[in-house]
Amino acid sequence: MLSSTIIHKSESCIKQREVYRESRGGPAIQVARLTRFRIHWSVPDNIPISPSDLTEGGPCPDLSVIIVSWNVREDLLRCLDALLSNPVSSGLRLQVIVVDNASTDGTVESIRDLPVTIIENAANVGYGRANNMGLRAAEGRYLLVLNPDTVPQPASLSNLIRFADARPAAGIVAPRLLNPDGTVQAGAFAFPTLAMAAIDLFPLPKIVPGRLRVRLQQSGLNGRYPGEARRTKPFKIDHPLGACLLIRREAYEQCGGFDEQLFMYSEEIDLALHYAQVGWECWQVPQARVVHLGGQSTRQMPEAMFVELWRSRLYLYAKNYGLFSRLALTLLLTVAMLRDMVTSLMRGLFRTEDETSMKRRKRAQVVLRMLFNK
Repeated sequence: MLSSTIIHKSESCIKQREVYRESRGGPAIQVARLTRFRIHWSVPDNIPISPSDLTEGGPCPDLSVIIVSWNVREDLLRCLDALLSNPVSSGLRLQVIVVDNASTDGTVESIRDLPVTIIENAANVGYGRANNMGLRAAEGRYLLVLNPDTVPQPASLSNLIRFADARPAAGIVAPRLLNPDGTVQAGAFAFPTLAMAAIDLFPLPKIVPGRLRVRLQQSGLNGRYPGEARRTKPFKIDHPLGACLLIRREAYEQCGGFDEQLFMYSEEIDLALHYAQVGWECWQVPQARVVHLGGQSTRQMPEAMFVELWRSRLYLYAKNYGLFSRLALTLLLTVAMLRDMVTSLMRGLFRTEDETSMKRRKRAQVVLRMLFNK
């Protein structure tokens, strides 16, 4: 059972989804950075852009923003504070939809007086399904899936829309993600491969120089786009990190939203794969910047989320890569989990098993039970 604010889709809004107009250049706009989880505005190195006058008049939103929350009240309030601020939303007609997955930390009560649509779920229905609820309620000509642990920077939304307007083949457009200290966070990835899974499950030993280990982690072999932090122009990617992604309405209406079989993790990969299969492009726009704290919901249940991560990856492989790839991934995961169990047990024979080793062993046991349905 869910309760929600009722939204009536207007006929004029539907018609206006086809209306596009290029935005005019303007003076440089300030960019936000996050220092100790507080928003500070500073002079940017952003491209000159005016976010005003992006669409024709009328009630249709330029952008519908969908945010799914689960027990992250403070992060959500910080996100909404930035999103609804003048430097971020100036010149844009925003529709903000918050889908709450049965939070118990007072999330819903804290946002009732804000200009947002609230969809309350009586249970945690998962990230993909909750986002689909928001997408179905959205009226904007563009749709933005935004995590609550983000802080949109001024002009970020305008830059995403401006690029999408100029690139009709772009079905998904993502911003550059920043860490809280302002450094670039990896946000552009190639579609998963077995080599990437092997690197994840079998990292190089510490005897290998750290520089080489970092180089491998950041290489194309591991699905990264080398030099991502140095790129200043929009570039095509396979898929973004799901913290923030703009979806073209035409692409959404053709392909649909997230696969609801994925409770958590890999939803954006599956979405991008599906869109790419029918010809839609995916891009990152470095001029659009969003601070991403990362993992604020999932770290509340790290062991369960680790199992869910690999459950989702196995599902993704079975759905998009075929039986052989799914079996190969299962083999890699099985060997890695057996290694963790044996290593933990061996340590226990010669000394008292520490908490980290115990958690790793129990986690491996749960993953193995998941793999073999026992």
